[in-house]
Amino acid sequence: MVVVVVVVELKCYENGHYSLFIIIITLIFESRGIIMSKLTINQQIAVKFLIDSRDFLLRYRILCERSLKSHAGMRYKLLTELLFAAECAIKGMIFSESTNDENATYKQILRHDLNKLLNQVSSKERDVCSKYIDSKLRDIPIDIRYLTEGDKNFGTDGVLGEEYYDMAANFDWQKSVYKNLCKLEEYINSKIPNKDFELIDLNKVDTDEMLKETYRIAKLGKPKKVSKKKQ
Repeated sequence: MVVVVVVVELKCYENGHYSLFIIIITLIFESRGIIMSKLTINQQIAVKFLIDSRDFLLRYRILCERSLKSHAGMRYKLLTELLFAAECAIKGMIFSESTNDENATYKQILRHDLNKLLNQVSSKERDVCSKYIDSKLRDIPIDIRYLTEGDKNFGTDGVLGEEYYDMAANFDWQKSVYKNLCKLEEYINSKIPNKDFELIDLNKVDTDEMLKETYRIAKLGKPKKVSKKKQ
């Protein structure tokens, strides 16, 4: 068995100019064919959001020790890592469940409000996801990543209030939130089907379709440009 990582440069000509996309494809070659995992476009995007969630959790873990003796602004940013981790995990769930066009689904998730995002998850899965996301975390606005906004959210008349010490300065609570978000990411990841690799005959691999899907994801959320008609 041979494992090969292929880096493909794809130039797409559109509206008078070329766009360059770098595609990294991991292929496992066997004598009978290629072992690949086939995911739908929505599932591929869901996996990307789950990777984002995992990255934010890793950033939290790295920054946590440095924030113990730091100022309020750093502690707000630490909370932001948890907020983004939760947000990306929920968006991953939404995409994994979606049967709509990827652009329509993308428009649905263009928000940072955890409660509104949870409402877009099916009722069965919403109950599970809600169990892993602390209710106090859900009500924190993403604006706290800025020091001024964080002080406004957690204080009154320039004095930091009880919520600051309950959340931003409460590292035991944050670690509990972190552990639950790790479980949430793992749970959502387990709900995505077709992640297992399967053997595909070399003659049946449609590279054009693979590149087309990658191009569609790269153009996600971008408005279609209408060509100008000649007068």
